Amino acid sequence: MRTIPDELKIYELSRLWKEAEYNFVFWDKLDIDWDEEYKKALSRVLSAKDVYDYYRELKRFTALLCDGHTDVSFPDDLYQDSDCFSRFPVFLFRFGHDIAVIGVSEEYKDEIPLYSVVKKIDGINAEEYIRVNCYPFIWHANEDASGMTAMNVLMFGRNGSSAVFSFEKDGKEFSVKLTREDPNSIKWVSAEAPASSDSQRQLIVSGNTYKCEMTEDGFAIIKLTSFDDNTMPEKIYEYIDELDKAKAYIIDVRGNIGGNSDNADAIASMFIDGDFDSCGAETQIYEPTYKAWGVFRDDLNSLTPAELEERYSDEESIKIYKMRRHIFYKREIEKKENKAPKRLIGPVAVLMNEYTFSAGEDFVDVMKAHTDAVFIGNNTSGSSGQPLQVKLESGGWFRICTRRCFAQNGEDIYNKGFAPDIRIVHSLQDQIEGCDKALDKAILILKEKVGS
Repeated sequence: MRTIPDELKIYELSRLWKEAEYNFVFWDKLDIDWDEEYKKALSRVLSAKDVYDYYRELKRFTALLCDGHTDVSFPDDLYQDSDCFSRFPVFLFRFGHDIAVIGVSEEYKDEIPLYSVVKKIDGINAEEYIRVNCYPFIWHANEDASGMTAMNVLMFGRNGSSAVFSFEKDGKEFSVKLTREDPNSIKWVSAEAPASSDSQRQLIVSGNTYKCEMTEDGFAIIKLTSFDDNTMPEKIYEYIDELDKAKAYIIDVRGNIGGNSDNADAIASMFIDGDFDSCGAETQIYEPTYKAWGVFRDDLNSLTPAELEERYSDEESIKIYKMRRHIFYKREIEKKENKAPKRLIGPVAVLMNEYTFSAGEDFVDVMKAHTDAVFIGNNTSGSSGQPLQVKLESGGWFRICTRRCFAQNGEDIYNKGFAPDIRIVHSLQDQIEGCDKALDKAILILKEKVGS
């Protein structure tokens, strides 16, 4: 495996430190000494024996910023290297607090039944093991939203590394020592999804990131898995007359990974009268002169923001204090022109969960602010903003969030997400039985509203 020269390690870590220092948008939410953490990280990256360990240390450093749009990605060649990206022969997924096996290799299919629940790893409670061994390298402020990332960090690692997993299935406990192996050599046995009722729906239009269907009861179900596709609004608009025939609408943004919030606004436009306010956001303003003046303002050094507000009201003192700390913000709310061909009339339910990210959350924000839709599921991820993406000479990337979104209704969404009106979390038992309780609840509510 390749190594990284010390000079490049120092440069890249310093680049990450610098871009975060001047561009990161959540310094007011953190209580860390970024310079001191840089010094600690410098020692660790210089001690890293190869590129894999080096990037793990960059990830550890970046995870201190506690933001879902701020992270480090391994170089592409590393992902293809089975020496460091081997995996345990089980596919794990988190359902609430249950970590369950939804796939297993042929070799272990008789030893580890599908849907077995992980209870311990190397004798340590599974949640605690993940907290110690996975969380330091990823955003984990919202544990629900970081569940899939944590599972990936747990499953993948150096070839030949092993752990003893203790499982429970049907009230019986058993342990198996598993060793990470080349993913290309694993033949998988996966849990079969129970028969879906989708086949009873009439397809209206679909693409890679969206699907619009009509149920026999005349309900339109619009599934949106991301807002990356800039052609999506136009393609859906072409079928708006078909959608207009629906009695009610279910918009499913569970697992929506985000993308372009303009596309999210365009879809929301179909349910809004006229132009509207879109996602509100804050970005940092920095004027270096105020930092220079701050050198002579010892009276501001140790104040908390609350003490600043209590003691000072003059603009200069406030700007000096905030600009020295990179927490002076410009707030803006974007005005959107409604270009939807028509408004769709009828009650609306929005399904969302902990994997509704970024522009997916912006969609929820607009729908909450401008419609009377009912929101069902779990809190969204609590991570929306504009990341600055920087390519590293060693092959990887890092992202620093430069813009933060705030809810139009005043809801605090930082690392919490938007809360649903009706909370329904998809459980392991729901998965086994093929139940979609959130969808079922949406249909029940909409039937009551349309009187059917």
